[in-house]
Amino acid sequence: MIRLIFVLPLLATLFGCASVRQGSVRPEAETATRQALYALESWRMEGRLGVQTSSDAWQASLFWEHEPAQDRLRVSGPLSQGMVSIVVQKDLILINEGNGVTHTSRDPDALLRERLGFVVPLASLRYWILGVPDPAQSAVPLPAVSGASSGFEQAGWLVRVERSRDLENRKLPQKLQVQGHGVKLKIVSDIWEIRG
Repeated sequence: MIRLIFVLPLLATLFGCASVRQGSVRPEAETATRQALYALESWRMEGRLGVQTSSDAWQASLFWEHEPAQDRLRVSGPLSQGMVSIVVQKDLILINEGNGVTHTSRDPDALLRERLGFVVPLASLRYWILGVPDPAQSAVPLPAVSGASSGFEQAGWLVRVERSRDLENRKLPQKLQVQGHGVKLKIVSDIWEIRG
């Protein structure tokens, strides 16, 4: 259950670049698509998460709600077993494991390292889940695989959108893979809702 709590932020890590066939979209159109995603202020995603490390692998349901001031996530096993709630506000992370067990830290990366043994860039996850790089760091585009996926490399992480869907004139990841630093995340988004 502790692993579940810390993997949720990793999810966000998982959402890479909008899925476009390389060479099929003019650069200015791709830039406009990215800008539309960066401009999103409120959204909700529901789906599934798979996590694999050198010593463990597990799957869970994922709920992510983003608002300008905070991100709220819920990760749970089958039939909502082991549900963990996470709230991220800038450099503050609040984790509720249920039954009165909570954790708070102003250093989310240190807390993740302590609990999981590895660090996930929480600040970047909020962007990756939308399929775009964190604008605060440089990113290198990845070549398309089989002409059907796109992605980028950022801060030692490979983020690849394997499938996307159109929603309100935006391409949002439907199947995303994030890999780096000994961790591999797979995220499947079943529901996307844009609120603003």
